[in-house]
Amino acid sequence: MSAKTDVEAIRLIGDEVVRLLSLPEKRLEVEVRLGLKLIADLARWRDLAGLSATDPAGRFR
Repeated sequence: MSAKTDVEAIRLIGDEVVRLLSLPEKRLEVEVRLGLKLIADLARWRDLAGLSATDPAGRFR
């Protein structure tokens, strides 16, 4: 990733953290479950794509 892309990614992550921290507790629980499901789905996709969990992101074998 380029430095510009890295900065944009950090900004987006920061915005998401602020959004999550401003949610009421019940809504935060729902968002956390959805986020964890997304992470699990991405991990399964990496496995199906044949990407090693130890390889840096974006690098194909």
